[in-house]
Amino acid sequence: MYTMSAIDPALIILVNIYADQFSDRQETSVYNNGVMQVSVFVSVNYNGEASEDDIIAYVQDNVDIYSLNYGENVQWQRSTTDNGFHHDIEHAANKNAPMPPKMISDIRAPLYFTVPFGTAEGEHRWIVKLDGKQTSDSTPLTVNVNLFSVSEDDFEISEIASLSGIVLRALKYKKGVFPDTQKLVKSIEYKGLKFTGTSANSWVSMAMSSKGHKLGVFIEYRETSSINIATEYHFYDRNKVVKKNLDSYECIYRIVPICDSLDNTANIDSTDIEDAWNEGIAMVMIHDSSTSIACEAFESSNMFLDHNFETNDFEFEDNFGGRVEVKLNWDAGDWWGTWKVTDAKVVHP
Repeated sequence: MYTMSAIDPALIILVNIYADQFSDRQETSVYNNGVMQVSVFVSVNYNGEASEDDIIAYVQDNVDIYSLNYGENVQWQRSTTDNGFHHDIEHAANKNAPMPPKMISDIRAPLYFTVPFGTAEGEHRWIVKLDGKQTSDSTPLTVNVNLFSVSEDDFEISEIASLSGIVLRALKYKKGVFPDTQKLVKSIEYKGLKFTGTSANSWVSMAMSSKGHKLGVFIEYRETSSINIATEYHFYDRNKVVKKNLDSYECIYRIVPICDSLDNTANIDSTDIEDAWNEGIAMVMIHDSSTSIACEAFESSNMFLDHNFETNDFEFEDNFGGRVEVKLNWDAGDWWGTWKVTDAKVVHP
């Protein structure tokens, strides 16, 4: 926190408003997905003695960002905190790259404005007002708000790697639909079965036991090694399995995963899994002639029946803050071996 006595407003020189901390760029493009923030950098100089942190804090507390379009201060949610998503469609920062050396002599105070969901599409021109001074109407920051929309044709499920009885896949945006930097990054809620009794880090979201002998699996967020779905031929008590979005009567007693390939998931190369996450959402298809999820018919009956189920309507988030809900066709070919997105829509976070 700064102290009022530390900053003399008369010594502040208001320079301009920028879209970048390290350059003079004055145009930015964002989505109206309800999460993405416009990053604004208010440029000032100070003709006195004060720390840069105190100057930035003073500017953040006292500045107004003014819309030339509407003739009033910008009404979008304002923050001094970066929410972690990318802030520009065309200039997405590489989070792994070092910051460039500071080539500017001014002080830049960051502010962030959340773009309202589904509205504000078009061009917005903003200037800065501070302590009775303002930047020029002729050099505003231009904010281009783009509609965020999706369809089933914007997605694909690609193969990353395979080994005996296992195919590693990625559910992702098709190339060319969005900028290359825009990726699906995580599931909002997993569905199906998670075998917690043996420390699983994956969810079985589809099981075709009596027909295609396939399992469709989502790996949990950013898990990249020792992929564990379940222990084959292990008897799981009901309190050792988490169920989500399955009917209440499904698999209510003991469950046995039957598959000669399940243990092979631990051998999936971590580099391949990382590649899948870098593409989108990491998935695994399990297949061999023995594959099934067997559920006990009656409590303590020792009679197990093959069980088939498909969960659907999955919600995913991308690195620009956009959320989408997709419906999968788990049987787009090869007896539940080929999967395809058949419906998609944007959802409010």
